Amino acid sequence: MTRALILLCLFVTAACASPEATRTRGGGAGADPGNHGTIVQLHAGANMYAKTPCRTPKVKCSGPLPNAGT
Repeated sequence: MTRALILLCLFVTAACASPEATRTRGGGAGADPGNHGTIVQLHAGANMYAKTPCRTPKVKCSGPLPNAGT
């Protein structure tokens, strides 16, 4: 029983060691949450809807303005 408990403790301790701890990617640790490089900007300066025609009719709203939950 004691031998099984010791083996179980060793197995659980070994299972806690992540393989990501030694893997490197891009010169730094692969799964390190504190490993921050330069900030990546998605669509930096892009006009997402450039030259996209507006197909909705311009209708004057005659009803009350919508409330934002108030």
